[in-house]
Amino acid sequence: MIQNYHHFTNYYLITVIVDREKSKALVELAIELGVKPTFVASGRGLMHGKQVGFFKLSGISPSLDLLYLMVPGAHCDSIMTQLIAKGKLDHFGGGAIYASHIHDFWLKGASVFTESTITATAKNDFEFQKDLIAITCISQRGSAEEIARGAMQAGSPSPAISFGYGHGIRDRLNFMLQLAINPKKELLEVVVGSAEAERIFEIMVDRGKLDQPAMGFISTRHVEKGLINTISWQNTTPYPATMEQIIKAIDQLQGNTNWRASGTVQTSVKKERKKLTNLMGLNIIVKRGLGDAVSLAAMEAGAGGTSVIYANAYPQQAHAHTLEKSDEREIILASLAPTQIEPIVKAVTSLEELGETPVMLYTYPIPEALTYLK
Repeated sequence: MIQNYHHFTNYYLITVIVDREKSKALVELAIELGVKPTFVASGRGLMHGKQVGFFKLSGISPSLDLLYLMVPGAHCDSIMTQLIAKGKLDHFGGGAIYASHIHDFWLKGASVFTESTITATAKNDFEFQKDLIAITCISQRGSAEEIARGAMQAGSPSPAISFGYGHGIRDRLNFMLQLAINPKKELLEVVVGSAEAERIFEIMVDRGKLDQPAMGFISTRHVEKGLINTISWQNTTPYPATMEQIIKAIDQLQGNTNWRASGTVQTSVKKERKKLTNLMGLNIIVKRGLGDAVSLAAMEAGAGGTSVIYANAYPQQAHAHTLEKSDEREIILASLAPTQIEPIVKAVTSLEELGETPVMLYTYPIPEALTYLK
């Protein structure tokens, strides 16, 4: 029951997106800073190709790790600063790090944060970008690449793509009809300036046909602070700096990316779409193998559907000082009306299947979302 869970309100979700070879050092640092556990999901980036004569060479899709850290608000800046210094995330192509405020956070099991004696020693030669928006898109497997290319061509940094599966209308159909709907999903997330967000959101909807039946779901959430230095495209140039490096330098001088929108020319009439507003996101993190039970309990309590991605939790509680062991987890995502949060949280936390296993639930505002609506 929810009464057996600890409840917090001043927590942040820090997301770090880096090349895979960097992630171990960042996870080790997070543990030293008192973050236990750090959740690590596998993903990939996307880069434009380059033109060679009449031929266009395909871009390389780099392997990425997505790190998710739950930290108290009082320690958010310090932890982000040290992760940036360790991973050189303030360098061009270094990766991305950003923080979103959590509305409510429920926890069963060991604390996710322990006060650390380590203090910030890194010199700050950067300022966090502010006024950012994260756009999250859940699409059919195979569609994310086209959506990502559309976002990048509109000026966004390279989105991060991870894999999972969905529960929803498919679970309510008979067996033969279920075969027609692929449960495998791709989750794509990109962080842009608030002034760019609506335009890039619309382009992603068009590229993914997300306003059509069973094609996916797209939503936004506010990002309080971050540094976004993921590479967006490959290019060859005779100059000492690429255009992307020049644009990034202007971003840093301005403190955000909203200046880009001032030069945007609208070449088509804006489509009238029926968007969902003022929703709440609910994410639930449980041991792997329990995701189906949690998803079905959430839908029975009123959720229209859920999406699930896999992650590893470092360190494993029984091996608190090593990364050789990890706990496999499932992260269940649902977008809900605010009135649905309480009954769904109660339904999930009452599940006997969860037993004494560690469980986390947290909510965050979703200002806008879109999916197919009749």
